[in-house]
Amino acid sequence: MAPKRKADSSDGSASKRKAITMEVKVDIIKRSQKGETPTNIGWSLGLSCSTVVIIIKDKERIMEHVKGSAPMKATVITKQSNGLIIEIERLLVLWLEEQNQRRIPLSLMVIQEKAKRLFEALKDEKGEGSESEEFVASRG
Repeated sequence: MAPKRKADSSDGSASKRKAITMEVKVDIIKRSQKGETPTNIGWSLGLSCSTVVIIIKDKERIMEHVKGSAPMKATVITKQSNGLIIEIERLLVLWLEEQNQRRIPLSLMVIQEKAKRLFEALKDEKGEGSESEEFVASRG
């Protein structure tokens, strides 16, 4: 029985996924709005026509993300955390670095409890607007 052939990417048959930045996606959308065909856009940017069509179909979500002051070099649309969570993460990282410098061992439960206490303190500090927010310390 003959041995199975291994996939060899040197012949060009196997392709790898390529991340496309928001900058390129916005360029594709603008060129499409000017009347350029997806085939021409894809050919000039080295992308497949189907990739260009998918980006054009998703233009509303892409443009909404760009309006939210997303970095144009980003490749993935992500959900933005609210200000309170960002502040908790920043303070928690500082506390973790301090504990690490003091060589104090930490467990998951201790870190979660500290995060919850930080949330309560920041919630009290912010006032009425943040009272409805809930916080669950993740295991990540």
